[in-house]
Amino acid sequence: MKFESEKIPSHKSQKELFDFLSDLRNYENLMPENTEFSLHESGEGFAFQLKGMPKVGLKLREKQEPDFILFESPTNNLNYQMKVNIESTGGNSQAYIDFIGEFNPMIEMMAKKPLTNFLEQLTAEMKENI
Repeated sequence: MKFESEKIPSHKSQKELFDFLSDLRNYENLMPENTEFSLHESGEGFAFQLKGMPKVGLKLREKQEPDFILFESPTNNLNYQMKVNIESTGGNSQAYIDFIGEFNPMIEMMAKKPLTNFLEQLTAEMKENI
């Protein structure tokens, strides 16, 4: 399953936007309404839960300043990654999300619509907050 968000423009420089999106505490403000959010004790990831859905975790895997931040599943039970890409557009910047998940057909069927809705809502919150 693959998802690529639209590109979200920002008035911040590429480095400023990278720094903002590298601070995992900022993701709480980017979550859709009615989302439970918690940072991992290690500070290397976070978990969130949408109403009626299981808790989803994202563990920080790699940061390449100022180009991207890569998150992955914190467990081996599910295989997925979320990459936050940051591009320079002159003095400003833009960000977009790539999500790739390798799920069995049953999980994909159950998760596709809620996950797509979540990523679209996350993108909408990013538009408002970055």
